[in-house]
Amino acid sequence: MARILFVTSRLPFPPTEGHQLRAWHLLRAAAREHRVTLLSLRRPEEQPLPKPLPGIKLDGVHQVDLPSLKSLHGAAGLALSGLLPGKSLLDLRYRPRALQQRFDKLVGQADLVHLDILAVAGLLDRVPEGVPTVLNQHNVESLLAHKRIAIETRPLHRLLLGLKHRGLDRFERSACSRADRVLACSHEDAKRLLALAPGCKVSVVPNGVDLEAFQPGTPGSEQGGSMVFVGHMDWFPNRDGIEFFIAEIMPLLKEHYNLNLEVIGRNPNPSTPKAEAGRVNFAGFVDDLQARVQRAAVFIVPLRAGSGTRLKILEAMAMGKAIVSTRIGAEGIGLVDGDSACLADTPEAFAGVIDRLLDDPEFRNRLGRRARRLAEQRYGWTAIGERLLATYKSLLQTHANPASRIELTRFEEAPNKGRAREHGKQQQC
Repeated sequence: MARILFVTSRLPFPPTEGHQLRAWHLLRAAAREHRVTLLSLRRPEEQPLPKPLPGIKLDGVHQVDLPSLKSLHGAAGLALSGLLPGKSLLDLRYRPRALQQRFDKLVGQADLVHLDILAVAGLLDRVPEGVPTVLNQHNVESLLAHKRIAIETRPLHRLLLGLKHRGLDRFERSACSRADRVLACSHEDAKRLLALAPGCKVSVVPNGVDLEAFQPGTPGSEQGGSMVFVGHMDWFPNRDGIEFFIAEIMPLLKEHYNLNLEVIGRNPNPSTPKAEAGRVNFAGFVDDLQARVQRAAVFIVPLRAGSGTRLKILEAMAMGKAIVSTRIGAEGIGLVDGDSACLADTPEAFAGVIDRLLDDPEFRNRLGRRARRLAEQRYGWTAIGERLLATYKSLLQTHANPASRIELTRFEEAPNKGRAREHGKQQQC
């Protein structure tokens, strides 16, 4: 049993968004076999963690307030600091002095340090020699930044985004190279990380879903013509995706359907064209997420940017929903077009698939059953936690016996490779 110092950029409980969900379940997995101390930044809007945390036993919990950027002076100072050579705004924002001081006090008692997100990777500089480090990459952040800039059409905003993300490539490359092991959410992201930082050591630990908590709904309970999207609107890929869907795809859908779209997620502020306003409901954050998703006929993921894997897709799979996604939206999950989901990238193809699913309940139900089966086979959090623990074990053994160290130059192969067509002949959407 090792002593693990687990560092997050925001409180992992209650887990209400993708980063928190992954952090929470990996934290629980680590605590199953090790003595874990949690060190977390706490945002101004977050309530302190309850004592004790439900369903987990930790050696200690330390919360450090993340300074607010509401003041003009604080925001301007951080922005100017980010323009200095070799500096990244991400690192400057999430490595306040109080976090560094608390980290320095705790790291001396750690056998392994788990940095849960790139935002806190600047702490790698403060880890003592001989203590193995794990960097968990929820996304390839520099790739997301480049896609965000490429999609932006307003020149001034594009310039400001370039300044905001200045130095991010260099910071991410350095962090991945310095960590003893990098965790990627998918094999696609693993390849990108190796391209960004050749020679870094990458293990694939996928995102997962609570298969007991998320269950299929009652057959026949879906509302005709109903679609649902789940994702917080303060994350650019979600906001861009839903604006794209409303502006480019909804006008192509057949008029005779009682079409309606419910958008669930924090900060629901995208604009809605007048022609579609009556068919779109921005529900914001809801307490009855499962009930709302289960009564929708189609679960949509019209993303045009992003990396990692979408936890909300995994939850929809566990609920047995018929999923329509862009290929980038479904990336890294192993959904097969026509078998466990429908994949479409153009507005015309996306709308055509939705029309077909609304017309064909049998096809819709078949997609949902196979999506649930795929979730059961690959994405339960218990099995994924075992992969994290195996990574810890390898690192701890290697550092205990440096002579046995084996350098990884490629990421590990996916389990169940080649099982995409296991349900029989694939049907194209």
